[in-house]
Amino acid sequence: MTDERRGSRGQAATQVRRRTAKAPSAGLPAPRNGSPDERLAELEGRLARLETTTGLRERGRDLMGRVAPPEAGRHFRNAGREQLLGIRSIVDFWIRRIELAEERAGEPATTRERIEIN
Repeated sequence: MTDERRGSRGQAATQVRRRTAKAPSAGLPAPRNGSPDERLAELEGRLARLETTTGLRERGRDLMGRVAPPEAGRHFRNAGREQLLGIRSIVDFWIRRIELAEERAGEPATTRERIEIN
């Protein structure tokens, strides 16, 4: 391939990049040449629409309320709590093992405060 052909391809690729760089992002509206007051009014309108729509959490609760009875939600919350308690027991187990290893090594064990959660 000659240097002349390579140069023309490189120029064409650069021109394509330049053209696409000027295009607005797909997620954003095209730039407008309106006044700042018009832009501010548009942004305030968009904010008002966002504030009046229900959030994802509320929509999820509404859907769950239509699909499952309330006691199912209670069971799911209790299951999540049990999982966290299981993780806490694993962490406590390994903390005790580290403390025992430190005592055997002659290092004083650090005192810890036990907090009861009901």
